Parts: sequence; C-alpha cells; structure tokens
Amino acid sequence: MAAALTLRTSDSTALEFREAPWDQRTLGFPCLEITALRGEDPAELAALLAAFDAEAARRDAGFAYTRVAADARALRRALTEAGFYHAECSFRVAHTQVQKSGEMDRWIRRGAVLRPAGPEDHEAMESILESAFEHGRFHEDLYISRELAGLRYRRWLADLVAQGSEVYAYCAGDDVIGLHVQQRHGDVADLILTGVKTSHALMGVPLWAEVMRLVRTQEVREARTLISAANVPIVNLYSRFNFTFQALLSGYHKRYSR
Repeated sequence: MAAALTLRTSDSTALEFREAPWDQRTLGFPCLEITALRGEDPAELAALLAAFDAEAARRDAGFAYTRVAADARALRRALTEAGFYHAECSFRVAHTQVQKSGEMDRWIRRGAVLRPAGPEDHEAMESILESAFEHGRFHEDLYISRELAGLRYRRWLADLVAQGSEVYAYCAGDDVIGLHVQQRHGDVADLILTGVKTSHALMGVPLWAEVMRLVRTQEVREARTLISAANVPIVNLYSRFNFTFQALLSGYHKRYSR
C-alpha cells in the first residue's frame, strides 16, 4: 500500500494523498489519490489544491481523484474551481448487526459453494471482474474507456491478494461463477468485491447470503462497503439485506496535460 503524504495550509485545511501505482499500470502514467480532504475557507482550499497541483506536476501525474461527502459544499466547490470534474456517486453502507442476520440463510442456494480461492481460480475470477462489473470509479468516468475500466478491475485482484485480503471463489461444481474479497479488522469486515458472472446474475442473492453467513461465522459484528449509487440492482440488493445507507459520496477526478 502506497504511503500517504499530507499537505496543509492551516490546522483546519489539509489533504492527504498517495500515489496509485495500480492505476498507473492501467492508464500508463502516474496517478494520485486524495484520500482525505478537509477545510471550509475558500481561499485556503484554493491554495491547498494549488499546492496539490504542484505536487502532481512534480510527479508527472496525468490523473487524480478523490471522494468527498455529497453535502460538503465548500469542498465540492473548491474541487470544481480547481479543475476537478464530478465523475460518480457512491453510497457508504454497513450492516451493524451481522450476528442477527441468520434469517438470510434462507436465500442460500444448494449446489453452490463459497470457498477460499487458490491461484488456479484467479484467471476465472479476473475474467468476471473484467466483464461482469460495470460500475465504479473508472467505469463511470466519461473520459475513461470501458476497456480500461475493466482492465483495472482485472488487475485489482492481484493487488488485493498481495495485501493479504481474504479471497473466495463462488463455485457451482468445477465452474467459478462468482467471487468475494474482504478484509477484516477485529470484528469489522470490509467487503471489497462481491459479484457473479453475467450469465449467473440470478445467483447474486444466494452469493450475498453466503457472504453474510461467512462473516457471521467469523464473529464479525459489522460488515461495511462502498457501492455505486448508479448501480440500482445492487442498491436494492443491499437494502434487501438490511444494510444501512450511511453516507453519499461525490467522486471528483482531474486530468492533467502531460
């Protein structure tokens, strides 16, 4: 994981950013992610984002991105005035009573198994990530091709494996029809990637039911994730599984001339 660096113009106005080598591998040039941004004063925010642009130039970056709360008007205005464009919206959702989710087991489908993935499963899982996932930070950016967005998801799996994430294959017989990736922090689980082949879309609900059973058996108290607000079927699915919608985030991107 790339180390975060901090820029600030005052105690109350600062941002943290990191290099994103995983995106550079896909886009072909250095990319930066602003992982935190705070402040209210327009002049200080403008100076802060100008300092960030200087860092981007020093690193020869071609692309930068961040997410801020949709109701953070000062941040959204400052980003827009600094040349960032609105690219996507995401919901932060969480299930805070995982241990009481046993009723969801009724949606589990016999004949399909969620099991730890091995290296022999990765090619099939990467194919699902590239072809079946249609929403996300790159997918919804009008200036990034669908092919590059799919390639980014394909390559993401190797990074998640390298980071020590728990990776599971969802299988019907010998056929990998879906996947699930998560990271646990004590009794909290971050659900990073979950989905099925386009040809097995009806298995989405059974897969999520298996995921809830998995984290329940792992003594997880809270499961959380980030989902695209444009992915209406997934928004409905998380509602069905009693996840709470905690925040709406606005995603902003910036392209630099190189």
